[in-house]
Amino acid sequence: DVYKRQEVSSVETLTAMLDSLRPADSARSAETTQHRRPTSKDILAGGYNCQREIPEPVECEFCGRKLYHEALVMGRTVLMFAPFPQRCTCDRAKAKWAEADAEEARQKAEAEKEAAQAKRRAKIERLLGRSGIKKRFQQRTFANFIRDTPERRRCYDTAKTYADSFPQRAERGEGLYIEGTYGTGKTHLAAAIALQLIGCGVPVVCKTSGDLLADIKEAFDSGDATEYEILKAYKTVDLLIVDDLGKEQCTEWSVSTLYSILNDRYEDMKPTIITTNYNADELVRALTPKGGDGTKARAIISRLREVSTVITMAWADYRAGGGRRNA
Repeated sequence: DVYKRQEVSSVETLTAMLDSLRPADSARSAETTQHRRPTSKDILAGGYNCQREIPEPVECEFCGRKLYHEALVMGRTVLMFAPFPQRCTCDRAKAKWAEADAEEARQKAEAEKEAAQAKRRAKIERLLGRSGIKKRFQQRTFANFIRDTPERRRCYDTAKTYADSFPQRAERGEGLYIEGTYGTGKTHLAAAIALQLIGCGVPVVCKTSGDLLADIKEAFDSGDATEYEILKAYKTVDLLIVDDLGKEQCTEWSVSTLYSILNDRYEDMKPTIITTNYNADELVRALTPKGGDGTKARAIISRLREVSTVITMAWADYRAGGGRRNA
């Protein structure tokens, strides 16, 4: 099929070139040229110089009409024949070809989408490195998330449903806001979502807020990329996961940078997932630099919660002997 499509493309390209060289006062109008080219039937009738084997006509599978192959000619010399016969115009044939054309268009669109994703992944990796998931969490999948209580099962179900329906969620700009106490599995679920989507070819960046800010500073200092390029990569990646929001050292620069990234994603309807050990009021305080009024911090949290499903994971920390490990 690939070679046949290439041959069709060659015929179409050569035809377009010949048509472009046809004099403006040609006896045949452009419309006639487009819709009535010589066929193998015309060649068989004589009057053409043909050194090629003339293909046999085929019958329409629905109405039995004979279908001939179009010929590409220069003057009266046959250059080549189309690899496929003309399409029949009966209703059933037209319906068949409409369905085939729609499927081909769908496959083409899917291929273009995958190519665009690959291009974005390559650019993100150049600017930011790979996904950012630390080695410890590269094995944190949905399969090994412990679901031994109703609360854990509820949180698991919400996160897994999000990952499974990500294309629809992304279209609406919906994220997740995962809050709760220490050691309850927040990062595990965030990493599981990232790993599933990365496995599906979706560009994802998953970093702690501290690492995200440190990487931005390092990129600025090294001169490997401009501030615009680095921030744009965070602002436009298909899914951004910010782990441990509020744990970073808060400065006017850090909160302004986070606000710039998260607010642009909010306005552009790009989904974001955050995890935090703080409730909303505590997070405002954690994201407010000394002497600040908390305006940007409140705006960040308000926007995140507005477009996110909130998952609250508040139970005993496994690290303090509070149950089986999920973090």
